[in-house]
Amino acid sequence: MHSVALNLAEGMGNHAGTKRQRYASALGSAREVLACVQVAQAMRYIGAADARALDRMDHVIATLSRLVYRRAS
Repeated sequence: MHSVALNLAEGMGNHAGTKRQRYASALGSAREVLACVQVAQAMRYIGAADARALDRMDHVIATLSRLVYRRAS
C-alpha cells in the first residue's frame, strides 16, 4: 500500500504525461494489494478481510482508474 501513496505523491508534482504514468503505477499497485489480500484469504493465511477495507480499496482503484483513463484535456 505504501507504493500506492508514494506514486500518488510523485504524480501530484509532475507534468500531465508523467502524472498519468505515476497514477497508472499507483493503480497497478492498488490492484496488486487487493489481489494479495484475496490470495491470502483463499489460502487461509488471514481471516475474512474487513468489508469496509475492501470497499475502500475498490474506491481507490476506481478513483485511480478515472485519473488514468480519462481523456487528456
